[in-house]
Amino acid sequence: MSAKTRILVVDDNRSVVRLIEALLQKEGFEVLTAFDGLDGLQKAREEKPDLMILDILMPKMDGYEVCRLLQNDPHTAAIPVLILTVKGQVDEPGLDDQDVEARIQEQMAGYEAGAVDFLSKPIKAKTLLERVRTMLWFDHFSVKDICEGKPEAAVSPLPLPGNPDY
Repeated sequence: MSAKTRILVVDDNRSVVRLIEALLQKEGFEVLTAFDGLDGLQKAREEKPDLMILDILMPKMDGYEVCRLLQNDPHTAAIPVLILTVKGQVDEPGLDDQDVEARIQEQMAGYEAGAVDFLSKPIKAKTLLERVRTMLWFDHFSVKDICEGKPEAAVSPLPLPGNPDY
């Protein structure tokens, strides 16, 4: 049996962390947690998770800075980051053009910091799981292997819960 896929969830809202933790554990993932940016950065460096789910607005260090520091460290740069935050939701009713533009800028700041994906709270469990699996699926492939003509790299089974080869 393969080692469990490890996901680090970093958010200062303990209820959100516990809900995501329960959801991911139910799906067979190993979940690590942190409740501020500095602790999240330290755990990412020590534990090298397969994926990080990261909030933006947190004490000690915001998510953008955590993401930038991870991306600039060769030991953690390969950890894909999914930003999950209340900032950036653009489809909220009643937003004027200026608010929409500001929220788009928040999303762009996340991508520029090195995040692979950006989701706004509140989020449906199904949507979060789909994004997590998609990010892990893409991360599973070695672009170098595919470019060097090793087609088996593009069709190897993904070692995730729910996959019969897991």
